[in-house]
Order: sequence, then structure tokens, then C-alpha cells
Amino acid sequence: MAHAVEAWSDDGELVEAILGGSREHFDLLYQSYFPRVYRFALKRLRDPGEAEDVAQEVFMTVFRALSSFQGNSTLLVWIFGITRNTVNRRFRRSRPRLECLDDRAHEVAGEEVPPDRAADARRILDRCEEVIEKDLTPLQRRIFHLKHLRRQSIRNIAEGLGKSEDAVKANLYRMRRALLEAAPDLETLLRP
Repeated sequence: MAHAVEAWSDDGELVEAILGGSREHFDLLYQSYFPRVYRFALKRLRDPGEAEDVAQEVFMTVFRALSSFQGNSTLLVWIFGITRNTVNRRFRRSRPRLECLDDRAHEVAGEEVPPDRAADARRILDRCEEVIEKDLTPLQRRIFHLKHLRRQSIRNIAEGLGKSEDAVKANLYRMRRALLEAAPDLETLLRP
């Protein structure tokens, strides 16, 4: 599949097709470049789970920012610029301490959560729950459960479900896109 993207004589044509609404072209871009982005992130972060998260975040950013691609560099160079910035943010971010949520459900990082922010968070999470229940396929709900609740690696999920790792990654990407489309404020909620 990587050869299909490289066969385009001009990155602008691929971008134009994606911006024109071609899901197939974006899926082609995703499947072609995801392994490279993942390997780049894994080499720097040395944590497969973090590298998977970075790669997913990169493609969410690519999806949202593709209209700003001006063609001053190749699409691959542009995507790797996003990847490098995303990895660097991971290094600057402090790692949260894990605690029992039952005892401190009303606190975040040791500070009281303002009531309006708690209400906004509850509204956003309710919308996400609705999307998960109504809009995701049973396979996607299973993958979501294994990845985000059971914290399994993509490799383990793929082996357990009898799917390819690329199929699992593609489903995770589609789930994240559906959640962000339904609840655009979710990303701000997740930032520290």
C-alpha cells in the first residue's frame, strides 16, 4: 500500500483528494505512513503503548490540519514534523501518579475541580459513552475495551481477536475520529 501513495506524482493530488472527502485516500495515507510514524515514536519513547498513542494523535492532527499543508515539503516530511512535535510534547509532559479513583474522584492532580469544569467533563464523557454504545461496531467496542480499559497492546489485541495489527490500528483511528467529531471538547478535557 505504501507504493500506492508513493506512486502519486504529486503530494498535492493526494491532499486534494482527501480534502475533497475521499475516505479511501485518507485510509491509504494512514496505512502507508502509520508504520513509519509508529517506529519513529517507538525509537524515541521506547514504550510501545506511548508510541501507539503518539501515532494515533499524529493522524488526528494530520486529519484536522491537512488543509494547511502547502506543499513546501513532501507530505512525509510534513507528517514527521507533526510527529516530532508530538513526541517532544510527551517528553515535556509530567507523568501522572496513578491513584484510586474512588477516594479522589473529585480531584485532579491534587486540586479541586471547579464545578463548571466537572459538569463540562461529565457532559463530554456522556457524549463519548453514547457514541461508543450507538455508533461503534461490536468489534470496535471490543477493541476500545481492550485498549483503553484493559490497557492491552495493539499486538495482543490483534492476536486475541484474530485480526491484523493494521486492522486494529485502523479501527482505533476511526473510533478516535468518531469520538472527536461527536465531542470536539474531548481533547481539551484530556490535556493537563
